[in-house]
Amino acid sequence: MAPIPIVHIGCDEMDRGAMSNNVGIGAMLLRWRCSVYKVVYSECIIFLILFGIISAVYRNGLDDVQKGTFQESQKFFESYTKLISLPFLLGFYVTIVAGRWWQQYMTIPWPDKLMLSIQMYIPGSDERSRAIRRLLVRRALLMMTLLLRSISRAVRRRFPTLQDLVKNGIMTRTEKQCYESISPVVNLFWVPATWFISALNQAVNDGLLTDPAGNKLIMEEFLEFRANCGALWSYNWVSIPMVYTQVRRYFYNNAQINKIGCNKFPYVDIVPSQVCTLATYSYFIACLVARQYTGPSTALAAIDIYFPIGTILELVFYVGLLKVAEQMKNPFGDDDEDFNLNFLLTRHMKTVHLGLDYLNDLVPPLKDDHQPSEMRLNNKDASSRQQTRGPTTQMNHPVRFKPVSSKI
Repeated sequence: MAPIPIVHIGCDEMDRGAMSNNVGIGAMLLRWRCSVYKVVYSECIIFLILFGIISAVYRNGLDDVQKGTFQESQKFFESYTKLISLPFLLGFYVTIVAGRWWQQYMTIPWPDKLMLSIQMYIPGSDERSRAIRRLLVRRALLMMTLLLRSISRAVRRRFPTLQDLVKNGIMTRTEKQCYESISPVVNLFWVPATWFISALNQAVNDGLLTDPAGNKLIMEEFLEFRANCGALWSYNWVSIPMVYTQVRRYFYNNAQINKIGCNKFPYVDIVPSQVCTLATYSYFIACLVARQYTGPSTALAAIDIYFPIGTILELVFYVGLLKVAEQMKNPFGDDDEDFNLNFLLTRHMKTVHLGLDYLNDLVPPLKDDHQPSEMRLNNKDASSRQQTRGPTTQMNHPVRFKPVSSKI
């Protein structure tokens, strides 16, 4: 049985999340990746081109009568822009999407609790105990990997075929043959869950798992792991709001997936929310006429404005909010701020390999004879105080040790 592979992770990459906020405000505003400029630049260019064309036609291609008609139309579009409560619509939409985005992250299963429960109730340093522990955790990770391949293009590119899972030690050849023999009428990511139960029953029959309470606890942790996998699939299947969602489903068997490649696989393609999209873009279409300069006024005096600075700022803010919400609706894609599921899979494989193969034998003793000199002095002082004051004094006034500075 193939063990879980050793995957090397650099400390800088693992600590990147903790240090990502140490960026100055100037550098943050000038960066391109993960910026609002990257998501709205195309809309800004199109808006400025159309705005310039309308402005040039008004100034140079219309006579006085036609300019008067255009000014009346401008008043109509200006009143239309006041009817749309765009901040309210976008604020409500972004709030729901952001809450759902965080819930999806919190739903991503982690194998740590399951691994610790298995280590607790299936002890032993013999090869059979080690093998059954690795088998149980590996099949749980296999279920998670099969799920992520069906909802994330990034994970699918990393493991385009089941053979790649075999090469990386996540799936065995026998498991691959069993998986491919099933007709995929639905998403089959849950099939390794049945293999997990069979392996757990085998551990009970072999006498490796003798505590019924431990068997129950391991199964509860695994069911929670399975429930999180199912919740992730449901999040990817159902979008918000459901009334304005158009869904397309593609179901292929494994042979068809391998033949087609990683660009098409069982997934749900969801279009954006039409209400906020129509409201936002219709607002700025109206602004193309409503924000044109048609002559001096009390507000603008005699200044002829060629570049709509205020309207561009509105476009950056409102369209930026809409684009951010659309990217957060599906955090399993390839956008800059989407979840790095490949790194998470690497972390899980590394953690499982480290916890099951190395840390199981690398355990410090319960009593450490090499205490610091300061700690030994405090122990002597505590012993003398205990002899002087007696047990009652010790209960009323517990011994306080001086804090020892250390770097964690």
